[in-house]
Amino acid sequence: MTEDTDLERLIAGQHHDPHHLLGAHPGRDGEGRDHVVIRAWRPDAVGVVILANGQRTEMRRVHPAGVFAGELEGPDVPDYRLETYYPGQAGEAGEAVVTVDDPYRFWPTLGPLDLHLLAEGRHEGLWQHLGAQVRVHQGTSGTSFAVWAPAARSVRVVGDFNGWDGRLHPMRVLGSSGVWEIFLPGVGPGARYKFEVVSEHGQVSLRADPFAFATGTPGHGQHCHPEPV
Repeated sequence: MTEDTDLERLIAGQHHDPHHLLGAHPGRDGEGRDHVVIRAWRPDAVGVVILANGQRTEMRRVHPAGVFAGELEGPDVPDYRLETYYPGQAGEAGEAVVTVDDPYRFWPTLGPLDLHLLAEGRHEGLWQHLGAQVRVHQGTSGTSFAVWAPAARSVRVVGDFNGWDGRLHPMRVLGSSGVWEIFLPGVGPGARYKFEVVSEHGQVSLRADPFAFATGTPGHGQHCHPEPV
């Protein structure tokens, strides 16, 4: 599968593994030098800057829909953040700036043993892994989201933290388990959320989380677990 095909599937909201394309990917450039390519999906943004090692690296737009890419020298992936610029709202001067940790630089929060036990129907602690779990992951505070949707073509998490915009946080499926997962840094207890599921026939629907610890008023989603795990 080519990178162009991956980009089109991502933009269409139908990529089963957005982490394969987004986030940080070590490799070598055309001259054989070690570097790290970072890609970000920021619809509606006018610019994105990588903040790492005390330096600012401007990313280039590689797709008009809002995919950006930038390169850092060296073989190692540093701790980095993304500084995103959006057009000012009507009547406002300048641009709005949002700085966040990149969700696509984090490893899965479910391991091979979890997925093996789930596949055999023997996992006795699913409530600690599925749903929304406030946790510290790779030294960063946030919330992990996971849902079992084996027949889905793709799944996105939506909520207060992304303006209920399904484009922003597509999830990855973990192997053949049917579990879709993402870790969102900075999302804390009490945030409202739902899962946006794309069926195998391309139909989009909002789904409540069966593992939610609390629910809001009808139609307003569930709340993240109030205590870290």
